[in-house]
Amino acid sequence: MIRLKSPYVTAFLCYTLVGAFGPACAQETQEPPTPEEIQAADSAPLFASHEVLQLTLEADFHTIRREDRSDEDSEERPAVMSWTNADGTVETQEIQVQTRGIFRLARRNCDFPPLRLNVKKGQVKGTLFEGQDKLKMVSPCKLGQDYWQQYVIAEYLVYRMFNLFGDASFRVRPIQVTFTDTSGEDDEFTRMGFLIEDDDALATRKGGWKIDWDSQYQFDPRRLDKRQAILVDVFQYMIGNTDWSGVQMHNVELIQVPEWNFHTIPYDFDFSGIIDARYANPAEELDLRSVRERQFRGLCPDDMNRSEEEYEAVYEEFRQKKGELYALWRNQEGLEEGRLNRTLDYLDDFYKILDDPRQIRVRMINQCRSLGGR
Repeated sequence: MIRLKSPYVTAFLCYTLVGAFGPACAQETQEPPTPEEIQAADSAPLFASHEVLQLTLEADFHTIRREDRSDEDSEERPAVMSWTNADGTVETQEIQVQTRGIFRLARRNCDFPPLRLNVKKGQVKGTLFEGQDKLKMVSPCKLGQDYWQQYVIAEYLVYRMFNLFGDASFRVRPIQVTFTDTSGEDDEFTRMGFLIEDDDALATRKGGWKIDWDSQYQFDPRRLDKRQAILVDVFQYMIGNTDWSGVQMHNVELIQVPEWNFHTIPYDFDFSGIIDARYANPAEELDLRSVRERQFRGLCPDDMNRSEEEYEAVYEEFRQKKGELYALWRNQEGLEEGRLNRTLDYLDDFYKILDDPRQIRVRMINQCRSLGGR
């Protein structure tokens, strides 16, 4: 059974992998957040700025890097986090850190696993981290070649790109973090990274709640907010990402906002063509040569009862945002010139398609997936 946190779930439709609609949902009532809770989530000070935050983490990273590599819930480890405020003052807080992820968690793929920072809300009131609970941290997963740092900067910018299209998106904060191993076995090192807003905080900001979806079932995408769903489809095509699904909720969060308004929020973009990580390969069933080759993964408009006018409205949003999207990359400190030029060329290819109705039809709409597909 699927546990959906929603007071409206009794009328909700979901269907199994074979495409047959059935009673796969169970009710679990959850009240919408209060106006005060929405305001608190929206005004969280951590995400009120895009200035680089100086962080120090002290923990037994020697053990974390070598033992906490299970894709099951790993052990939480004690850590001390210090940060420098805008006025130059330094604050310190005891927290817990925990490994997370799937691909980047595996030792064969990454030297340093991705982390989740678990902050005690009651102890950070009145600080930069007020209102925070669990934060995903993205940092280079290999500590050698510079291109690993470039991947992190690029993924941060992809989140920022999606932010330009509305607040139904994960907020991010760039950090420069120094990792200090308290065991004394590993050397201290400093890298650029970023923090990602907690998914429950995002849902609260939107006045709703997160739905924890079991990927063995398929969500009925006809329930999705049309504009947001089309936006995600086109955005994922623009960045060349095929490692996602708005049906099985793979690399997207599903939130519900009363009344019966469902949104998918994309995340985890390191397998996209715009980043072009060396370890990223397209899924075999897609028959693509590389992740740089775009394939439209949106569902067919006829299946979804979406009009050409609704798609054109979203295309126009992308045309209007072109200058801002390019400026994010051009103005990013630490981004190598070669990567910048390669990225802008990649975006140029997308906009050539978007400026040609025939190419939109051939390269995007005609490549859509049927409702029963992944």
